[in-house]
Amino acid sequence: MVDISDLKDGALREIVMDESVFGIEFKSLITLDDLEEIFKHDQLGVNNMHSYIRLLYDRVLRGTLLSNRFRFVSSAHCSGMAIALERESVRQRLVDRFMSTGNTECLHLWAYNTRPVGAHWLLLAINPIREVVYYLNSVNGEWTNYPAMKDIVDLSIQVFRSQRDAQVSQTKSNNITWIQVQCPQQRNSYDCGYFVLRFMKEILQANQLEIPLTNLDEFRAAGYPKLKLEEIKEDLCHFYIKRFFMKDLCRIEL
Repeated sequence: MVDISDLKDGALREIVMDESVFGIEFKSLITLDDLEEIFKHDQLGVNNMHSYIRLLYDRVLRGTLLSNRFRFVSSAHCSGMAIALERESVRQRLVDRFMSTGNTECLHLWAYNTRPVGAHWLLLAINPIREVVYYLNSVNGEWTNYPAMKDIVDLSIQVFRSQRDAQVSQTKSNNITWIQVQCPQQRNSYDCGYFVLRFMKEILQANQLEIPLTNLDEFRAAGYPKLKLEEIKEDLCHFYIKRFFMKDLCRIEL
């Protein structure tokens, strides 16, 4: 049993996202509302999304060569709402993220929230060297539904190309490849965040820079089994217990 009484009345806990996770350092503030999203199985907000991505980074990438093959983009700083309010800043953040690996081929995983066009999570897996964008959406919808998202990604790849002096043929110069990956589909209106986190986890486990068109083929055109989503919830709960409550218990024992 975990005592969360000290989180009432807006009290906060902090998770520092060091620069290695998203390319910029910032603090993610966790409230009781964030925990209730998990307990009630509501749609996940950006704090829980960032926490799980931090967990993936610590488990799989930190201190390994894989950190040069896979990078994460901050959902808080690069989202549909951020594009609407500060488009140039989002473009610069994406270019800076791409430039962080220079000429090394890398897949950048971006959990994208579509707000203000709805409030839906989808996943972009961007290989800026090959100029390929994999689009994974757990509902039936194409990237053409989010023109601002596509425009900012295409522009960022073009600027990245220019900054690294890459030679591209005239026919390719404005023809960045977008690939819609067939992936498991949600059966309700609130599981999109869980699906995106599951997609990320399985992409890292596969350790491939190319995502097959029929990704996760055994579940293609179907949903995830309940246990696969429950794993995400359990991982998040263990992450918070270890980072928050276990430390508190250690201080009490001292």
